[in-house]
Amino acid sequence: MGWPFMGTRFRQYCLLVLTLTLTSRRAEAAEVLLLAATDAELQPIMAKLRSPYPETHAAWKFWLGTLDGRQVVLARTEGDPLNAVAATTLGIRHYSPRLVLTFGAARAHHPALREGDVVVSEKFAAFDGLESPVGALAAGSDPLTWSKLPHALAAEGERENPALFFPADPAALAQARKVAGARGQVVVGVLGSASQVNREADRVAWLHAQWGTDCEDGESAAIAGCAQLLGTPVLGMRVIGGAEGEAGVLVLKFMEDWK
Repeated sequence: MGWPFMGTRFRQYCLLVLTLTLTSRRAEAAEVLLLAATDAELQPIMAKLRSPYPETHAAWKFWLGTLDGRQVVLARTEGDPLNAVAATTLGIRHYSPRLVLTFGAARAHHPALREGDVVVSEKFAAFDGLESPVGALAAGSDPLTWSKLPHALAAEGERENPALFFPADPAALAQARKVAGARGQVVVGVLGSASQVNREADRVAWLHAQWGTDCEDGESAAIAGCAQLLGTPVLGMRVIGGAEGEAGVLVLKFMEDWK
């Protein structure tokens, strides 16, 4: 009679230990939440990740593990601002990272930038907010006459805080600017983003003049704004015309010295 009883108790004990262990792993705070648009961008980091394991929240998969003994979380954002905000929110809520780091390729806005140059964020600009002047039907449309429309960020006391820019974390920026690019210079600048692909020279020059953007991508400013709203420091690293995985290699260099 004793052995079957002990066997049942032992199985219950093992199940309890397993449950507590898995719960503990999920509750462990991460050092950095690493966000990129594609699996290819994440691959250099995935290859170095120790003891990796996946977790799924809603439609988003997160990969957890360690880099140089530090707990990190990786997630794919699909390069879209809505997906990026959802992934950022889920990542912050579930893993409480000390830093959110968005990285990948970008297109240049600053005329001095060349392919292979690296822009690290002093701040982020969401240049999707625009207001057009009143115009009559059939009078035509000229987007270069439109004006900037700030994002009305929610603040304490049911107030709104109009914002055109979202600041990067100064400590992380100081570390990132020391990372050497493989093909070009590293510059501190403004990462601009919107759900747009701008290739008209006049349009790019106008965006650069209006927002001071150095480059554009589809998601970094949305991630930064989300992180700011949730009280989490943020940093961005973008390679102009970067090859798949190139920015991920820079992130690994950054993580080597991240405190």
